[in-house]
Amino acid sequence: MKTKLFFLALLGISCLGRAQVSQKVSMMFPAHIVYKIDEINSKLKLSEGKQIKIGRKLHTADSLANVSLANGGPITDLKSYYKVDVNFLTPILSTEELDYYGYQENTDNRFLAVLIFSSQLKLTHEQINTIRKANDSLKVDPKMSSKKEVIHIYNKKLLEVLTKEQYISVLKAMYHEQSVEEAQKDWAKIKKLQLVADKDEKTQYTKILNYHIAKNAFLDKKSDRFEKTKRDLLAKKMALGEPPLLVRANILSDGTYSNNKYSSVIKYEKELELTQSQIDTLLLRYNQLERIKIENKDNESSVEASKIVPSEYENIAHILTPEQVKKWLIQKNKLAAKKEAQRNWLQLEEEGLTKDLDKDKTLTEFGVYQLQFLVTKDRAMVYHTQENIFAKRDIEKKKPELLKQLDAINLKKSKNTKTKNALAW
Repeated sequence: MKTKLFFLALLGISCLGRAQVSQKVSMMFPAHIVYKIDEINSKLKLSEGKQIKIGRKLHTADSLANVSLANGGPITDLKSYYKVDVNFLTPILSTEELDYYGYQENTDNRFLAVLIFSSQLKLTHEQINTIRKANDSLKVDPKMSSKKEVIHIYNKKLLEVLTKEQYISVLKAMYHEQSVEEAQKDWAKIKKLQLVADKDEKTQYTKILNYHIAKNAFLDKKSDRFEKTKRDLLAKKMALGEPPLLVRANILSDGTYSNNKYSSVIKYEKELELTQSQIDTLLLRYNQLERIKIENKDNESSVEASKIVPSEYENIAHILTPEQVKKWLIQKNKLAAKKEAQRNWLQLEEEGLTKDLDKDKTLTEFGVYQLQFLVTKDRAMVYHTQENIFAKRDIEKKKPELLKQLDAINLKKSKNTKTKNALAW
């Protein structure tokens, strides 16, 4: 509930720009000043009185600019008269309004982000005063400090002042807009694939948005907290928290996902006519496998024993029907068989063995054989039976004569290479 209220507050701030310049203000000042007032008002919901005060101050600045120009002052000085910053607005706005305005001008300012959400974060007066002093005293030389260096300064101070929960909440708020954009992009993909029922839309979208918020806050890429190798590993860990629906959508749309046997099956869910129960089980196995892989990667430098990686083929044998396994192995190996057949043809050309051959017919013959071989080989991995082991041998006996010639040529070349290496020693 706290998190929900926090982001409702965030949404409220983002909507402040809907306020309009009052009609009275529009009548009081020339167009270029009204335009400037509206620009400020787009960041803050200003009262009519404050709009008028800003208009009068801008009018005075405009008069001084005209005097300067009439006295021969350089045109380059005119910009300074129309500069609207925190110093310009300080006599007019409240402290809270100045915080809002400053943050809208620089959304990387994490001190101001904390001050804006001070009530939602339940900051103490001491915390507020400390952070305000830190913000007021922060002097950044743009020539000396990179954006990431400045963010490091923010983070270091905030970690000293805030509780862990408060700090995480601020990061979630700061990455909220980015997270919404990512969630909406994912949701468009899910809707296009028609993967979710209308009654489940709200729940599923919330899960995806919360995942992106948690991921972005944790990785905090703007601060460059981790070196690349560490950041990549952490990103993979965070991906384990992806809602199953999002993982499925990524697999079906060639989005970001881990390429393992389970994702390979899901990729052809329509061709295999998978049930929802089968899909859910495959997604669960997918997550379990990737989790074990990452845990083992983490433990490489420790004395802790690696976890045994479950056999994907054996698990799939228990999830799919034999007919589905057959269809999957065909779909899975189609492209590899075609590529191998093309590679075989290129080698035939290199060896001068393509004379009087019909290329299309030969490629088809090679492709059929290679597909049969790969499917039979994989089936023996799924079902550990003597029948499947013998089937692999039977397929190899039916290898086209041209491929047998290539095998003999490759074997001879391999022996020659070994002989040369032995003589060199």
